[in-house]
Amino acid sequence: METFKAIVATLLSPLVISLMLQLTGWWVWRRWQRLGTGLVFCGTLILLLGSMSVWTYETRRSAEYQYAPLPVEQLHDGKLAIVVLGTGFNPDPQLPANSQVGGTFLARLLEGVRLWRARPDALLVVSIAGTADTVAKERFWQQLRQLLGLGAAEVTLITTAESTLDEAAAVRDVVAGRAVVLATSAGHMPRATRIFADEGVSVTAAPADFGMPRRGSPKDYRWPRWVPSAEGVGSNHAWLYEAVASGWQLIRSVSP
Repeated sequence: METFKAIVATLLSPLVISLMLQLTGWWVWRRWQRLGTGLVFCGTLILLLGSMSVWTYETRRSAEYQYAPLPVEQLHDGKLAIVVLGTGFNPDPQLPANSQVGGTFLARLLEGVRLWRARPDALLVVSIAGTADTVAKERFWQQLRQLLGLGAAEVTLITTAESTLDEAAAVRDVVAGRAVVLATSAGHMPRATRIFADEGVSVTAAPADFGMPRRGSPKDYRWPRWVPSAEGVGSNHAWLYEAVASGWQLIRSVSP
């Protein structure tokens, strides 16, 4: 299903629509010049507008800051599980563990470790996604565990989840009545909390990996949002993927 959502979001992206229009326009131009010119023009215009992040910037930022960073003073006093959602990794033995994953996973994991330092009695649940086998994922985790000084931590690894839904179902089966703190990317958090709630797991949000400056902060510049850029294309695609994934989750939640 993750692949399906990615394909739908890609097909709906301004970049792909623009390229299809332009290619079609050039293909038909020799026979129908007016139609071909119109298609090329429309494709170029869509590419220009789709490479500006201004259309989706505030929506994405509002989602990122829907949940504030979690102070350690607000951690549950009773039995606790700190859940870190995963991303894929590159199981290359020639690279150190911290170079086998991207910044997204490291940001999520460091947030989980920060909270675990305040509550070392908590169960740390770490999901490691990707197509590598369980042995490679466990070897990778042991390197990270040593690197981060987590030798004393009680850790449960999730190595078979392919989606946030899979992770929610797995967490439901291992938390054993504990209160759950969820560490994931800030932009992913609103959808993740809904998925966990649909699976019967109530969570306290611990967002990490903030990709946008907080409104009114020193780095909150407005003008770059109006400048066409690869970053703008990426921002709009990220919004589109979350919209497609959220729509699918809504359909799934209301289906009998």
